[in-house]
Amino acid sequence: MKAERLVIDSNVWIAALISPTGTARQLLDAVLDHDIDILMSEATFAELVSRLERPRIDRYREIQAWNLFLSELVELASWQEDAGTATGISRDPDDDKFLALAVTGQADAIISGDGDLLELATHEGIPILTPAQFLQRLLEPEA
Repeated sequence: MKAERLVIDSNVWIAALISPTGTARQLLDAVLDHDIDILMSEATFAELVSRLERPRIDRYREIQAWNLFLSELVELASWQEDAGTATGISRDPDDDKFLALAVTGQADAIISGDGDLLELATHEGIPILTPAQFLQRLLEPEA
């Protein structure tokens, strides 16, 4: 799969931070190795930061490492204007900002572990994949 631009859901970022050997972390390493653009907007970044501040994440929190990660993400990301959200696409209205970002940023895929997004399978022709599915497609030899 040729991928140049991705939208990555907050749950994938968090999984990568919590489990440095898990599939989400492998995905991020592959994205960096393949020089794939990571699309981000103020709305999606704000959601990530707010999720990282939730009390249930406290036991995993490593303040310095996470702050370094966030500052590197700010530098690394391809920032897009918030295009608002097309409401009612996903069962969870909080997910619509990722769909809108994928469309405005001309993403090649949306990567998520969220069932509400994954059940859509695609949005305006953009595949919605788990980290494992994307890794499999990325590492397949091109025909």
